Amino acid sequence: MSLLEDLYYGKICPNEQICLNDPEYVQNSKLISERIHILQAKLSPEDFNVLEEVMDLNSLLISISSASAYTLGFRMGAAMLVEVLEHNEKPIQAKEKLIFEQIKSDRREL
Repeated sequence: MSLLEDLYYGKICPNEQICLNDPEYVQNSKLISERIHILQAKLSPEDFNVLEEVMDLNSLLISISSASAYTLGFRMGAAMLVEVLEHNEKPIQAKEKLIFEQIKSDRREL
């Protein structure tokens, strides 16, 4: 099956294919789990529920951030391919100039 067919049939799901075998990831995951158990023993059930809600919200933020980074990376990669295939620097430079002008404008509004 082609990459496009895999995408169409939902066989491509990057957030489910992340390899979590990194030793640092595993170590920190265990530490978090240990700390959660310590807090569960110390906090009232109501306070622990609030902590769980905060952790769920934090996970949601991380998920949103990861999706945004993935999308941005994909777009940048596609833009690089377009630039390579076009062999024409003027359109890309014009777009970059517009982007930098927008960034400057946004900073002034802050």
